[in-house]
Amino acid sequence: MTLTRSVPLPWLASLAVIATCSLSSAARAETLTAEQAVGRAASQNPSLRAALLEATAARQAVAAEQGARKPTLSASVTGQYTEALRSGDAGATRSGSTTVASNVALRYTTDIGTGLEVGASADTAWGSGARGPAYTAEAYVSARQPLLRGAGTDAVLAPVVQAEASAVAAERERDLAASRTALDVLDAYWELWYAEQAIGVQEQALAAAQRQLNDAKTRAETLGTGTRVDVLQFSTSAGSIADALSQARATRSARAIALGRALGMDPGRAASLSPAGAPPSLGALPATDALTRAARERSQELAALRADLEAQRARVSSAEDADQVKLDVFTTASVGTLWADDRLPGLSLPGGRPAFSVLGGLDLELPFGGGRAPADAARARTQLAVAEARYQARAEAIAAEITSLRVTLEAAADQVALAMETARLAGELAEAERQRLLLGTSTSADVVKAEQTLREAELRKLRAVVTALTSRFQLDHTTGALLDRFASVLPRRSS
Repeated sequence: MTLTRSVPLPWLASLAVIATCSLSSAARAETLTAEQAVGRAASQNPSLRAALLEATAARQAVAAEQGARKPTLSASVTGQYTEALRSGDAGATRSGSTTVASNVALRYTTDIGTGLEVGASADTAWGSGARGPAYTAEAYVSARQPLLRGAGTDAVLAPVVQAEASAVAAERERDLAASRTALDVLDAYWELWYAEQAIGVQEQALAAAQRQLNDAKTRAETLGTGTRVDVLQFSTSAGSIADALSQARATRSARAIALGRALGMDPGRAASLSPAGAPPSLGALPATDALTRAARERSQELAALRADLEAQRARVSSAEDADQVKLDVFTTASVGTLWADDRLPGLSLPGGRPAFSVLGGLDLELPFGGGRAPADAARARTQLAVAEARYQARAEAIAAEITSLRVTLEAAADQVALAMETARLAGELAEAERQRLLLGTSTSADVVKAEQTLREAELRKLRAVVTALTSRFQLDHTTGALLDRFASVLPRRSS
């Protein structure tokens, strides 16, 4: 039977527009490998840049605390003029005196809390009626040693220890941010790869459907060996595939924008991104015990939590030290001399030697009623216990996550193999149905169903490959191995 009119195909115009847009986008596409994508994110991702700056700021805080431990030099010069009124037989008289004093001192606190000061002072004074100025000079050494509060390296070096621990934690957080950024980029990259491959599957299916539609129209309109039902069947199938292709293109654009966001790109530029290459082979999957040990040793998240624990322990030490009574022993030894132009010319010393002075004693400070120090120390100990419990909980969660991810990866490997075999069989079935249709032993509905099964099998195969790949990257991130895998393009990890 010959059809007198052709079947309207309203989706052909939109399909032509889709194909034109596809060619235009392909001409502007910017292709890059997974390593290039991770490298670009390392230099452009704002979250990673923030983590890098925080690590730098933490190291600067360490330098500040270490600088605070260095000796300090102080010097001063003062001048004073004083008038005094005196009453006498001749009435009130006025006298004036002028004094110029100078002092220089070097101060330092040792690692055990001993405060040392070495200094020298010189004064010059002259007054009304004096024949010349009078000079005094003194050199001194003083020391103060805390016996309870503030004594020992734990108390003195606590700020430096806290800063060091915080810096290590910030560096581990930086490593964790770098690994998480790499994971996000890789997930987005291979999702974009899947979206492009899905477009290819849909385009191949649409091309096959168009050939089948043209053949059906030829058989129905020219040869008279086909039916209008066959034409409608293949036309409906082609329209459905065209719709799926349009959705696949929209998904591809969304995936490209998601990848661009991870790379620190604006959406307009990101839409042109295109992945290059095929999924890599990541090697054999280690045993669960080996993965768990690796996570304990190399996980950036656990390392950051351990550094936070060290900082918390230093805070406890400092708080417990502040809870003690302050009891210091101190001593000062000085030597000085005096001379005046009218009595002792030059640098001669009265009695042939300088004057000596020694001062010593104990200094006690006890807050009335205990103060806030005991509560601060108790709170610091509680916060340490909380941090330890959180670390233990996170370590157990990571171990469970590793076990779950490994099971997922084993299943993913099986799914990849099954999906590949299913796709192969679906391809053979579709070809067999196409041949049967040519022989007249099959129907167009059977061919359409076989073609749809083939298309779905190809997409499942691609999805299984991407799922296996991204799950392996997630496992590497959890165990701390992802940084090593991309060490050449990511910021250098902490030692």
